[in-house]
Amino acid sequence: MLVLTRKVGEKIYLGENIIVTVTAVSGQQVRLGFTAPPEVSILRNELLVRGEERQEEAGLQNAESEGKRHRRLRMFRPGRVHEPV
Repeated sequence: MLVLTRKVGEKIYLGENIIVTVTAVSGQQVRLGFTAPPEVSILRNELLVRGEERQEEAGLQNAESEGKRHRRLRMFRPGRVHEPV
């Protein structure tokens, strides 16, 4: 694991297309901004775990789960119009 110290406004580049910017620090909370191409998924860990748990639950409900529509997790991208899933 790479551990870095950054100040507000400083950026970290991941490859050529992803930029992480420190936007605010308050106590033990850090606010980060991500700039990435639309094809790159950015998910918080708790959303990823929740989605995996839902998939496991759906697998356990064999006949009952057929025909139900599950919501996909989507990343918010400022300036883009989001349609309901």
